[in-house]
Amino acid sequence: MKTAIVLTFLAIFISGCGKSADPREEQKKLMQIPGYREAKLICTQCHKLPIQDQHVSAAWPGVIARMESYMRANKRRVPTQQESEAIIRYFQNNPN
Repeated sequence: MKTAIVLTFLAIFISGCGKSADPREEQKKLMQIPGYREAKLICTQCHKLPIQDQHVSAAWPGVIARMESYMRANKRRVPTQQESEAIIRYFQNNPN
């Protein structure tokens, strides 16, 4: 019985080896997603990057506009029009 448990544990342990994702590779993949780079640069000035489905797609333009007003009030870097559009498209690309 003990041998079976040990062998099961070893099989699970070994099967998981080598499958952990390299964070640098994951970051490279994310940087290829249109709008991610802009969102990461702008949004993380004040907080963590929101998850895409935090709001429904139609709400994101208003959310971004509200955040831009906070950025101006707090003398943070405000995105250009092009960056804002890219950020909105990035966040709207969600399952909602």
